[in-house]
Amino acid sequence: MGDKTGLYQKMVNVMIAVSDLQKDDKVEYKTTTYKAINEEKVSGAVRAALIENKLVVFPIEQQHRKEGNLTTVDVKYKIVDAETGESEVLVSSGTGVDVQDKGVRKAMTYAFKYLFLNSFAIATGEDLDKVSSSELVEKKQRKQEEEREKKLTNVPESGNIIFQKKL
Repeated sequence: MGDKTGLYQKMVNVMIAVSDLQKDDKVEYKTTTYKAINEEKVSGAVRAALIENKLVVFPIEQQHRKEGNLTTVDVKYKIVDAETGESEVLVSSGTGVDVQDKGVRKAMTYAFKYLFLNSFAIATGEDLDKVSSSELVEKKQRKQEEEREKKLTNVPESGNIIFQKKL
């Protein structure tokens, strides 16, 4: 293995250029709500810094598995300095849920996005370690209970449901 100082310095330059990207998307589905950052935003910001530093990233190996509607991919990527040929292998994983044929593609998109976020230490403005899984479950249960209460309080005062016959 040769000296990869030049490659590593260029990777540091990418880290300096893209130090943080805020989660500004909001994902909502039924009772689930969370902040997100889309792949286009991450890839666009990192792409500009990669081009400026003459670095190329591409997948070289992938394995995937599917359990029900959940597909998981493990991908090895290579980052190459286009000027010197120096390279390094980077790894990432992603999961995607799809009831049809897009599970692998969704998982690959997540793997690619998190490759950049993790490899270049890009902050996203949210620390998942600050909230425990138990707290998230409790919040979800409270929200479901509140929604049930709302439905119950929307019954007419008499408690009787009145049906009208159309003439």
